[in-house]
Amino acid sequence: MKKTVKSHGLLHITLQNQRWLAAFILVAATLGAMTLWALRGKETTLHVASQFKTNDYPIGIVGTQDQGYALTATGQIFALRGWASQSEGVELGDNPTSFTLSTSGKYLLVAGQRLTLLDDALHQKWSRQTTAPSVVEQAVFTITGGVAVVYSFLKDQSRQFVMYDIAGKYQEGYTVPDFGRGSQISLVRSGTLVVTLESGTIYTVSPQGKVIAKFTVPNPGQKLAGLVTVVDDSGTRILAGYGRSILGTPGSLPRYLFDQTGKKIAQISATSDNPDLRALGNDFLTFGRTAEIFDKDGKQLLSASKLNFNAIDASMSDGECALLFQEQSTSQTAVYFLGIYDMKTRALVHQWSMAESDEVRVFQLPGMRSALALGSGFSILTP
Repeated sequence: MKKTVKSHGLLHITLQNQRWLAAFILVAATLGAMTLWALRGKETTLHVASQFKTNDYPIGIVGTQDQGYALTATGQIFALRGWASQSEGVELGDNPTSFTLSTSGKYLLVAGQRLTLLDDALHQKWSRQTTAPSVVEQAVFTITGGVAVVYSFLKDQSRQFVMYDIAGKYQEGYTVPDFGRGSQISLVRSGTLVVTLESGTIYTVSPQGKVIAKFTVPNPGQKLAGLVTVVDDSGTRILAGYGRSILGTPGSLPRYLFDQTGKKIAQISATSDNPDLRALGNDFLTFGRTAEIFDKDGKQLLSASKLNFNAIDASMSDGECALLFQEQSTSQTAVYFLGIYDMKTRALVHQWSMAESDEVRVFQLPGMRSALALGSGFSILTP
Protein backbone atom coordinates (compact mmCIF):
# COMPACT_ATOMS: atom_id res chain seq x y z
CA MET A 1 0.00 0.00 0.00
CA LYS A 2 1.52 3.25 -1.07
CA LYS A 3 0.57 6.69 0.01
CA THR A 4 1.38 9.68 -2.15
CA VAL A 5 1.83 13.06 -0.51
CA LYS A 6 2.24 16.19 -2.54
CA SER A 7 5.19 18.35 -1.57
CA HIS A 8 4.90 22.11 -1.74
CA GLY A 9 8.28 23.63 -2.52
CA LEU A 10 9.21 27.19 -1.67
CA LEU A 11 9.61 29.51 -4.66
CA HIS A 12 12.75 31.61 -4.51
CA ILE A 13 12.29 35.02 -6.12
CA THR A 14 15.01 37.59 -6.62
CA LEU A 15 13.79 41.17 -6.61
CA GLN A 16 15.55 43.03 -9.40
CA ASN A 17 13.44 46.17 -9.52
CA GLN A 18 10.21 47.68 -8.32
CA ARG A 19 8.23 46.24 -11.24
CA TRP A 20 8.47 42.80 -9.63
CA LEU A 21 7.22 43.91 -6.22
CA ALA A 22 3.52 43.44 -6.95
CA ALA A 23 4.13 40.01 -8.46
CA PHE A 24 6.26 39.01 -5.47
CA ILE A 25 3.51 39.97 -3.01
CA LEU A 26 0.91 38.01 -4.99
CA VAL A 27 3.07 34.87 -5.19
CA ALA A 28 4.01 35.10 -1.50
CA ALA A 29 0.36 35.37 -0.49
CA THR A 30 -0.55 32.37 -2.65
CA LEU A 31 2.26 30.25 -1.21
CA GLY A 32 1.29 31.25 2.29
CA ALA A 33 -2.23 29.99 1.71
CA MET A 34 -0.89 26.75 0.22
CA THR A 35 1.40 26.19 3.21
CA LEU A 36 -1.48 26.79 5.63
CA TRP A 37 -3.63 24.26 3.72
CA ALA A 38 -0.81 21.70 3.87
CA LEU A 39 -0.40 22.11 7.62
CA ARG A 40 -4.11 21.61 8.16
CA GLY A 41 -3.93 18.50 6.02
CA LYS A 42 -1.10 17.08 8.13
CA GLU A 43 -3.14 17.65 11.27
CA THR A 44 -6.04 15.56 9.97
CA THR A 45 -4.26 12.92 7.89
CA LEU A 46 -3.92 9.44 9.39
CA HIS A 47 -0.63 7.55 9.27
CA VAL A 48 0.27 3.87 9.29
CA ALA A 49 1.19 2.88 12.86
CA SER A 50 1.66 -0.85 12.12
CA GLN A 51 1.08 -3.44 9.41
CA PHE A 52 0.35 -7.15 9.73
CA LYS A 53 0.42 -10.05 7.28
CA THR A 54 -2.12 -12.88 7.47
CA ASN A 55 -2.57 -16.18 5.65
CA ASP A 56 -5.98 -15.13 4.36
CA TYR A 57 -8.50 -12.31 4.35
CA PRO A 58 -9.18 -10.86 7.85
CA ILE A 59 -12.90 -11.16 8.57
CA GLY A 60 -12.78 -9.57 12.01
CA ILE A 61 -10.57 -7.21 14.00
CA VAL A 62 -11.53 -6.33 17.59
CA GLY A 63 -9.74 -5.11 20.69
CA THR A 64 -9.33 -2.89 23.72
CA GLN A 65 -7.17 0.17 24.31
CA ASP A 66 -4.14 -2.03 24.96
CA GLN A 67 -4.50 -5.12 22.77
CA GLY A 68 -6.14 -6.26 19.57
CA TYR A 69 -7.24 -9.55 18.02
CA ALA A 70 -7.65 -10.59 14.39
CA LEU A 71 -9.42 -13.55 12.78
CA THR A 72 -8.93 -14.74 9.20
CA ALA A 73 -11.34 -16.51 6.85
CA THR A 74 -9.46 -19.81 7.31
CA GLY A 75 -9.85 -19.72 11.10
CA GLN A 76 -6.48 -18.40 12.24
CA ILE A 77 -6.70 -16.06 15.23
CA PHE A 78 -3.86 -14.07 16.77
CA ALA A 79 -3.30 -11.28 19.27
CA LEU A 80 -1.84 -7.84 18.56
CA ARG A 81 0.25 -6.92 21.61
CA GLY A 82 -0.03 -3.20 22.15
CA TRP A 83 -1.38 -3.05 18.60
CA ALA A 84 2.27 -3.19 17.51
CA SER A 85 3.44 -6.84 17.47
CA GLN A 86 1.74 -10.03 16.36
CA SER A 87 1.54 -13.19 18.49
CA GLU A 88 1.81 -16.71 17.13
CA GLY A 89 -1.50 -17.64 15.55
CA VAL A 90 -3.96 -20.21 16.88
CA GLU A 91 -5.64 -22.46 14.31
CA LEU A 92 -9.30 -23.05 15.11
CA GLY A 93 -9.86 -25.47 12.23
CA ASP A 94 -13.24 -23.98 11.42
CA ASN A 95 -14.83 -21.83 8.72
CA PRO A 96 -15.62 -18.76 10.83
CA THR A 97 -18.22 -16.18 9.89
CA SER A 98 -18.17 -13.77 12.83
CA PHE A 99 -15.91 -12.60 15.64
CA THR A 100 -16.99 -10.78 18.82
CA LEU A 101 -15.22 -9.37 21.88
CA SER A 102 -17.07 -9.27 25.20
CA THR A 103 -17.66 -5.87 26.78
CA SER A 104 -15.25 -6.83 29.58
CA GLY A 105 -12.52 -7.53 27.02
CA LYS A 106 -11.87 -10.92 28.64
CA TYR A 107 -13.52 -13.27 26.12
CA LEU A 108 -13.70 -13.82 22.36
CA LEU A 109 -16.59 -15.53 20.59
CA VAL A 110 -16.06 -17.17 17.19
CA ALA A 111 -19.00 -18.44 15.15
CA GLY A 112 -18.78 -20.80 12.19
CA GLN A 113 -19.53 -24.50 11.88
CA ARG A 114 -19.30 -24.52 15.66
CA LEU A 115 -19.33 -21.98 18.49
CA THR A 116 -16.02 -21.35 20.28
CA LEU A 117 -15.22 -19.22 23.32
CA LEU A 118 -11.61 -18.18 24.02
CA ASP A 119 -10.08 -16.07 26.79
CA ASP A 120 -7.92 -12.99 26.16
CA ALA A 121 -4.81 -15.21 26.04
CA LEU A 122 -6.41 -17.17 23.16
CA HIS A 123 -6.92 -20.29 25.28
CA GLN A 124 -10.05 -22.17 24.24
CA LYS A 125 -12.49 -22.34 27.16
CA TRP A 126 -15.19 -24.36 25.39
CA SER A 127 -16.66 -25.25 22.02
CA ARG A 128 -20.20 -26.31 21.10
CA GLN A 129 -21.56 -28.08 18.02
CA THR A 130 -24.92 -29.73 17.36
CA THR A 131 -25.26 -33.47 16.76
CA ALA A 132 -26.94 -32.98 13.38
CA PRO A 133 -24.91 -30.98 10.80
CA SER A 134 -25.48 -27.26 11.29
CA VAL A 135 -23.82 -23.85 11.20
CA VAL A 136 -23.90 -21.04 13.71
CA GLU A 137 -26.09 -18.47 11.98
CA GLN A 138 -25.63 -15.79 14.65
CA ALA A 139 -24.10 -15.55 18.13
CA VAL A 140 -23.73 -12.74 20.67
CA PHE A 141 -22.60 -12.02 24.21
CA THR A 142 -25.75 -11.20 26.16
CA ILE A 143 -26.37 -8.32 28.54
CA THR A 144 -26.67 -10.87 31.37
CA GLY A 145 -23.11 -12.11 30.83
CA GLY A 146 -23.87 -15.27 28.88
CA VAL A 147 -23.93 -16.30 25.23
CA ALA A 148 -26.91 -16.57 22.87
CA VAL A 149 -26.73 -18.50 19.60
CA VAL A 150 -28.94 -19.54 16.70
CA TYR A 151 -28.00 -22.81 14.97
CA SER A 152 -29.23 -23.39 11.41
CA PHE A 153 -29.53 -27.07 10.43
CA LEU A 154 -28.33 -27.94 6.95
CA LYS A 155 -30.84 -30.70 6.19
CA ASP A 156 -34.08 -28.74 6.51
CA GLN A 157 -32.95 -25.16 7.29
CA SER A 158 -34.68 -25.33 10.68
CA ARG A 159 -33.28 -23.20 13.51
CA GLN A 160 -32.54 -23.73 17.18
CA PHE A 161 -32.05 -20.92 19.73
CA VAL A 162 -29.82 -21.69 22.73
CA MET A 163 -28.57 -19.71 25.74
CA TYR A 164 -25.33 -20.70 27.53
CA ASP A 165 -23.69 -19.22 30.59
CA ILE A 166 -20.11 -17.97 30.22
CA ALA A 167 -18.82 -21.39 31.28
CA GLY A 168 -20.66 -23.01 28.36
CA LYS A 169 -23.44 -24.59 30.43
CA TYR A 170 -26.82 -24.87 28.70
CA GLN A 171 -29.39 -22.51 30.21
CA GLU A 172 -32.46 -22.55 27.98
CA GLY A 173 -33.53 -22.79 24.36
CA TYR A 174 -36.33 -23.37 21.87
CA THR A 175 -36.94 -24.40 18.28
CA VAL A 176 -37.45 -21.30 16.17
CA PRO A 177 -40.84 -21.48 14.40
CA ASP A 178 -40.71 -22.26 10.70
CA PHE A 179 -41.46 -18.94 9.07
CA GLY A 180 -40.71 -20.23 5.56
CA ARG A 181 -37.78 -19.94 3.18
CA GLY A 182 -36.07 -16.62 2.72
CA SER A 183 -36.59 -15.43 6.28
CA GLN A 184 -33.74 -13.45 7.83
CA ILE A 185 -32.91 -13.17 11.52
CA SER A 186 -31.20 -10.70 13.81
CA LEU A 187 -30.08 -11.78 17.28
CA VAL A 188 -29.49 -9.01 19.82
CA ARG A 189 -27.71 -8.88 23.18
CA SER A 190 -30.96 -9.01 25.15
CA GLY A 191 -31.57 -12.46 23.65
CA THR A 192 -34.45 -11.16 21.56
CA LEU A 193 -34.72 -12.60 18.06
CA VAL A 194 -36.05 -10.49 15.19
CA VAL A 195 -37.34 -12.52 12.23
CA THR A 196 -38.12 -10.81 8.91
CA LEU A 197 -40.11 -12.52 6.15
CA GLU A 198 -39.95 -11.73 2.44
CA SER A 199 -43.61 -10.73 2.61
CA GLY A 200 -42.70 -7.78 4.84
CA THR A 201 -43.89 -9.30 8.12
CA ILE A 202 -41.61 -8.97 11.16
CA TYR A 203 -41.75 -11.05 14.35
CA THR A 204 -39.95 -10.23 17.59
CA VAL A 205 -39.39 -13.29 19.80
CA SER A 206 -38.36 -13.33 23.47
CA PRO A 207 -35.45 -15.45 24.83
CA GLN A 208 -38.13 -17.90 26.05
CA GLY A 209 -39.51 -18.35 22.53
CA LYS A 210 -42.67 -16.28 22.98
CA VAL A 211 -43.74 -13.91 20.17
CA ILE A 212 -43.55 -10.36 21.51
CA ALA A 213 -45.04 -8.71 18.43
CA LYS A 214 -45.98 -9.23 14.79
CA PHE A 215 -46.12 -6.28 12.38
CA THR A 216 -45.67 -5.45 8.70
CA VAL A 217 -43.39 -3.07 6.80
CA PRO A 218 -45.53 -0.93 4.45
CA ASN A 219 -45.16 -1.60 0.71
CA PRO A 220 -47.81 0.47 -1.09
CA GLY A 221 -48.85 -1.19 -4.33
CA GLN A 222 -46.28 -3.94 -3.74
CA LYS A 223 -43.87 -1.97 -5.93
CA LEU A 224 -40.75 -2.52 -3.81
CA ALA A 225 -38.57 -5.59 -3.18
CA GLY A 226 -35.44 -6.66 -1.31
CA LEU A 227 -36.54 -6.07 2.27
CA VAL A 228 -33.70 -5.56 4.76
CA THR A 229 -34.04 -5.31 8.53
CA VAL A 230 -31.34 -4.19 10.99
CA VAL A 231 -31.53 -4.01 14.79
CA ASP A 232 -29.58 -1.77 17.15
CA ASP A 233 -27.40 -3.08 19.99
CA SER A 234 -30.11 -2.51 22.59
CA GLY A 235 -32.62 -4.59 20.63
CA THR A 236 -35.27 -1.91 21.15
CA ARG A 237 -35.09 -0.29 17.71
CA ILE A 238 -35.61 -1.94 14.31
CA LEU A 239 -34.96 -0.17 11.00
CA ALA A 240 -36.57 -1.81 7.97
CA GLY A 241 -36.80 -0.86 4.32
CA TYR A 242 -36.87 -2.18 0.77
CA GLY A 243 -33.73 -1.92 -1.34
CA ARG A 244 -35.10 -1.55 -4.86
CA SER A 245 -38.11 -0.91 -7.07
CA ILE A 246 -39.61 -3.89 -8.91
CA LEU A 247 -39.75 -1.74 -12.04
CA GLY A 248 -36.07 -0.85 -11.68
CA THR A 249 -36.76 2.87 -11.84
CA PRO A 250 -35.17 5.44 -9.50
CA GLY A 251 -37.42 6.65 -6.75
CA SER A 252 -38.12 6.89 -3.06
CA LEU A 253 -37.14 4.07 -0.71
CA PRO A 254 -38.82 4.80 2.62
CA ARG A 255 -37.30 3.31 5.78
CA TYR A 256 -39.41 2.63 8.85
CA LEU A 257 -38.11 2.76 12.41
CA PHE A 258 -39.99 0.53 14.87
CA ASP A 259 -39.61 -0.43 18.51
CA GLN A 260 -39.68 -4.13 19.46
CA THR A 261 -43.46 -4.05 19.96
CA GLY A 262 -44.02 -2.93 16.37
CA LYS A 263 -44.81 0.71 17.18
CA LYS A 264 -43.62 2.99 14.38
CA ILE A 265 -41.18 5.55 15.80
CA ALA A 266 -40.27 7.41 12.61
CA GLN A 267 -40.16 7.23 8.83
CA ILE A 268 -36.89 8.10 7.08
CA SER A 269 -36.87 9.25 3.49
CA ALA A 270 -34.21 7.74 1.22
CA THR A 271 -33.60 7.35 -2.51
CA SER A 272 -32.59 4.44 -4.72
CA ASP A 273 -29.02 5.81 -4.64
CA ASN A 274 -28.82 4.73 -0.97
CA PRO A 275 -30.23 1.17 -0.85
CA ASP A 276 -28.17 -0.31 2.00
CA LEU A 277 -28.87 -0.40 5.74
CA ARG A 278 -26.69 -1.15 8.75
CA ALA A 279 -26.84 -0.80 12.52
CA LEU A 280 -23.93 1.07 14.13
CA GLY A 281 -24.20 0.51 17.86
CA ASN A 282 -27.45 2.21 18.83
CA ASP A 283 -27.54 4.29 15.64
CA PHE A 284 -28.40 3.39 12.05
CA LEU A 285 -26.67 3.92 8.71
CA THR A 286 -28.26 4.20 5.26
CA PHE A 287 -25.65 4.26 2.53
CA GLY A 288 -24.80 4.08 -1.16
CA ARG A 289 -24.05 7.32 -2.96
CA THR A 290 -24.34 9.09 0.41
CA ALA A 291 -23.80 7.89 3.98
CA GLU A 292 -26.43 9.08 6.47
CA ILE A 293 -26.53 8.22 10.17
CA PHE A 294 -29.71 8.41 12.27
CA ASP A 295 -30.28 8.00 16.00
CA LYS A 296 -32.82 5.78 17.77
CA ASP A 297 -35.56 8.36 17.20
CA GLY A 298 -34.90 8.78 13.48
CA LYS A 299 -33.06 12.09 13.84
CA GLN A 300 -30.25 12.58 11.33
CA LEU A 301 -26.87 12.85 13.04
CA LEU A 302 -24.55 12.93 10.04
CA SER A 303 -24.62 13.08 6.25
CA ALA A 304 -21.39 12.54 4.30
CA SER A 305 -20.54 12.02 0.65
CA LYS A 306 -17.64 12.34 -1.77
CA LEU A 307 -17.97 13.28 -5.44
CA ASN A 308 -17.75 10.21 -7.74
CA PHE A 309 -17.44 7.86 -4.73
CA ASN A 310 -19.86 5.40 -3.08
CA ALA A 311 -19.96 4.58 0.64
CA ILE A 312 -19.22 0.84 1.00
CA ASP A 313 -18.39 0.20 4.66
CA ALA A 314 -18.62 1.77 8.11
CA SER A 315 -17.64 1.12 11.72
CA MET A 316 -18.04 3.00 15.00
CA SER A 317 -16.10 3.08 18.28
CA ASP A 318 -15.79 5.53 21.18
CA GLY A 319 -17.85 8.24 19.51
CA GLU A 320 -15.92 8.10 16.23
CA CYS A 321 -17.41 6.80 12.99
CA ALA A 322 -15.25 5.49 10.15
CA LEU A 323 -16.81 5.76 6.69
CA LEU A 324 -15.10 4.05 3.76
CA PHE A 325 -15.78 5.32 0.23
CA GLN A 326 -14.80 3.68 -3.07
CA GLU A 327 -14.37 5.58 -6.34
CA GLN A 328 -16.87 4.80 -9.10
CA SER A 329 -14.52 3.24 -11.64
CA THR A 330 -14.15 0.18 -13.89
CA SER A 331 -10.40 -0.01 -13.23
CA GLN A 332 -8.98 -3.11 -11.54
CA THR A 333 -7.30 -0.81 -9.03
CA ALA A 334 -9.82 1.16 -7.00
CA VAL A 335 -9.27 4.40 -5.12
CA TYR A 336 -10.54 4.39 -1.54
CA PHE A 337 -11.16 7.30 0.82
CA LEU A 338 -11.48 6.80 4.58
CA GLY A 339 -13.08 9.54 6.63
CA ILE A 340 -13.19 9.54 10.45
CA TYR A 341 -16.04 11.64 11.85
CA ASP A 342 -16.51 12.92 15.40
CA MET A 343 -20.15 12.14 16.19
CA LYS A 344 -20.37 14.94 18.77
CA THR A 345 -19.26 17.72 16.44
CA ARG A 346 -20.36 15.87 13.26
CA ALA A 347 -17.10 16.94 11.67
CA LEU A 348 -14.50 15.15 9.59
CA VAL A 349 -11.48 14.92 11.90
CA HIS A 350 -9.13 12.44 10.16
CA GLN A 351 -8.77 11.09 6.64
CA TRP A 352 -6.80 8.68 4.48
CA SER A 353 -6.79 7.71 0.81
CA MET A 354 -5.15 4.90 -1.16
CA ALA A 355 -5.38 2.81 -4.33
CA GLU A 356 -5.84 -0.97 -3.98
CA SER A 357 -6.72 -3.95 -6.18
CA ASP A 358 -7.98 -5.93 -3.16
CA GLU A 359 -11.35 -5.56 -1.51
CA VAL A 360 -11.04 -3.28 1.54
CA ARG A 361 -12.96 -3.27 4.85
CA VAL A 362 -12.71 -0.89 7.78
CA PHE A 363 -12.85 -1.57 11.53
CA GLN A 364 -12.94 1.39 13.92
CA LEU A 365 -11.24 0.45 17.19
CA PRO A 366 -10.61 1.86 20.69
CA GLY A 367 -7.82 4.38 21.12
CA MET A 368 -8.63 6.31 17.91
CA ARG A 369 -7.39 3.42 15.75
CA SER A 370 -8.68 2.45 12.33
CA ALA A 371 -7.92 -0.94 10.75
CA LEU A 372 -8.04 -1.38 6.99
CA ALA A 373 -8.27 -5.05 6.03
CA LEU A 374 -6.93 -6.19 2.64
CA GLY A 375 -6.60 -9.56 0.90
CA SER A 376 -3.78 -10.92 3.06
CA GLY A 377 -3.21 -8.49 5.87
CA PHE A 378 -4.25 -5.20 7.41
CA SER A 379 -2.92 -1.84 8.50
CA ILE A 380 -3.55 0.03 11.75
CA LEU A 381 -3.97 3.77 11.16
CA THR A 382 -3.75 6.44 13.87
CA PRO A 383 -3.85 10.26 13.87
